[in-house]
Amino acid sequence: MMTKLTKDILLKKGLPKSNHLDNLKILNLSKMQLETKDLDTQLFSQLLNLEELDISDNNLSELPGKLRLPKLKVLNFSDNQVEDVTVLQQFPNLEEVMYEENLYLTVSDNYKVCCLLPKLRRLNNKDITSLANHIRFVNHRELSSRVESYWEKNYVDKLPDKPTPAMIKSNIKEFLKSVGNHVKYGPNSLKDFTKWKVQLIADNLISSLFGEKSCSESPCEQASSSSETVEASVMPSRKQIPHTETDCEVRTPSKRLRLNAETDSEVKSPSRRLRSKADTDCEVKSPSKTHRSSARTDYDVVTPTKKLRPSDAIVLSPRRSSKLQDDTLKGTPVKDKEQALHLLLKPTKASSRSTPSKQTADRTVTSGKEKKDPGKKKQFNLEPLHFLQSHSKNNDSDDFKTQLWSCAFEPNLDSSSSKVIATCGGESVCLIDCETGKVLKKYKVPGEEFFTLAWTTLTMICIDGQKRKINVLAAGGRFGIVRLMYPKVGLCYGEIKAHKKAISIMCFSPTQDTFLFTGSYDKRIILWDIGVPDNEYNFRASQLLTLDTTSTPLRLCSVPTCPDQQFMAACEDGCFVWDITLKNQQGRRSYEVELNFPIYDKESKHSDYHIVDGLAFLSDDLLASKSTMQGSIYIWSWKKTFEKPRPKSSRKKEAYILAELKWSETDLPYLALSTCTDGYYVLCGDEAGKIWVYDLESHKAELQKGVPCKSLKEPTKIIDWPFPIARKEKVGESVINSVIMDPAMEYLVALTDKNIIAVWKML
Repeated sequence: MMTKLTKDILLKKGLPKSNHLDNLKILNLSKMQLETKDLDTQLFSQLLNLEELDISDNNLSELPGKLRLPKLKVLNFSDNQVEDVTVLQQFPNLEEVMYEENLYLTVSDNYKVCCLLPKLRRLNNKDITSLANHIRFVNHRELSSRVESYWEKNYVDKLPDKPTPAMIKSNIKEFLKSVGNHVKYGPNSLKDFTKWKVQLIADNLISSLFGEKSCSESPCEQASSSSETVEASVMPSRKQIPHTETDCEVRTPSKRLRLNAETDSEVKSPSRRLRSKADTDCEVKSPSKTHRSSARTDYDVVTPTKKLRPSDAIVLSPRRSSKLQDDTLKGTPVKDKEQALHLLLKPTKASSRSTPSKQTADRTVTSGKEKKDPGKKKQFNLEPLHFLQSHSKNNDSDDFKTQLWSCAFEPNLDSSSSKVIATCGGESVCLIDCETGKVLKKYKVPGEEFFTLAWTTLTMICIDGQKRKINVLAAGGRFGIVRLMYPKVGLCYGEIKAHKKAISIMCFSPTQDTFLFTGSYDKRIILWDIGVPDNEYNFRASQLLTLDTTSTPLRLCSVPTCPDQQFMAACEDGCFVWDITLKNQQGRRSYEVELNFPIYDKESKHSDYHIVDGLAFLSDDLLASKSTMQGSIYIWSWKKTFEKPRPKSSRKKEAYILAELKWSETDLPYLALSTCTDGYYVLCGDEAGKIWVYDLESHKAELQKGVPCKSLKEPTKIIDWPFPIARKEKVGESVINSVIMDPAMEYLVALTDKNIIAVWKML
């Protein structure tokens, strides 16, 4: 029997060409008849870069408490005699743990491990991402609430107004001794875990009540502060939160189809009813074999294993040369080429300012003499490339009524730049190659009207155990259902019944790839953990948090400097900030801060400027936002806005405006703006088919310093609508609902209210 590990043994096992243990990344010590005493903690402390450790099939009764492996990600101690898993908290970076065939470890230990290891994703060769988040947040929140209630009900009143230290100590001791036996939650099989977790929560509660508190004034920490004063003025208590469902009253500043779409999906019952617990639970439809088969047929494909047939689309291309026209037509993904309309781009009286043919279809707006900066980056010159009509209902070439709402470029899985963009509108979601203009995939749901979509990249475990990254697309609309798609194989693998009313907007967390925020006409924003699909595309989704709004959310935005603590939403009655720290007890929260803008001062009976329909971060600190009928776009500073603490009696904050950009005077809502952080660009379309481009690179230094600019800044360029010709008739001015540029700044895509996707290419 081996007595003790030595440096020579470690080197032979994992480091054949070096004498330095700190270079060792993978170490296999399986089947070496090791006992706990053989694991020399001093020797292991030299393995500073070890990422994977296999000590399975040995004789270990426990794991040493001071192994000091700061970068350990994978640990396998299966087939041993270990009885306690709490020692694993010394490895905070663990992502995968295996300990099967340790007879004394139970399901309670599985729950403990999820609490102790914040980055754990796989346990005993199974993905537990969604379960772990449920344990860390939902289960923790419920147990915390019960522990706090038990303390307040049974021990707070026992203390006199001026208790002595001895009385407090005695009361605390009695509380800590009894709380584990009286606070119960969950099945009996988890009794051991619940008691252990309750004890930890009780200790933390006593520590927070009778120990020292720290308070920070920064925006990030201000949201997660547990101060009673802040919570009383900002966050409603559980008793204050209403549990009745109120109907959404949509204000209609203009006649747009999106506003009217909700009326068809509203509850027909004339009376309001109490919201039961069952109503708050999410309805998750995991893809059984029947469901997956049905989901596959929703795509325009036969089977996911066969070559996918491109979906029907009508291609509208500008005239450049006869050869290019032929190439474009050959690449048109349509069954019948005679049905494909090859639209021409001709200068008309209304578009005489547009540069025809091979020149750029944009114009530069100047004020007085144009100043030339020799050190300035290349001009923002664009060439019209494709005009597609891919969302037509029933592939009708005369459909110029379907409105297109949202688009997003697919994330890169390698170093190459993505040229694929997802678009949604009407009853379909399309994936389009911007270079060729081909519609690669098309997903249809009859009767649905898709309003929003968002991408995320998940790490999926294959049948052979290998990890691979996949891009998942989430889309939602009037039915209130989030549909999860894996476009590469042409599969909609699941649905989440997220809201009872239409979903207006969605976004994924920038730090947690499975966290999805959904905003709805039911005046709620819900944070979901969508989980990771297994090799059979089964998944588990859970609801983590509900943010109450006072109107329909239109844009959602995580705060870059503290994405796990604070969250923003632009709504129909203003812009708001929430605390989304999941360790807080409230599973349902009101907003913390309402942001005020200077345009609000001009409000009258005929003009409501509170509909904030544009919001995006330009950098970690700078934001761009706009209100309907504002006629301009604000550039403002997050840091400067929260630099001074607000009065405790008020939840309102004045946005610190740095610059104001001139924009259209339209009163049409839902015209989304976007930003390019690399080039410091702001983009926004208008009601006449124009795209307003603002190049703020030359003002970057002063904006970063927080120096306000009082003058109204003109747009750098305005890209005119090119008036393509369909069947010898021009397509008139279109409303640009959304505009976006890819991260590599090669393509600009605009969505219109006339079922046209316009693609420009940067020259």
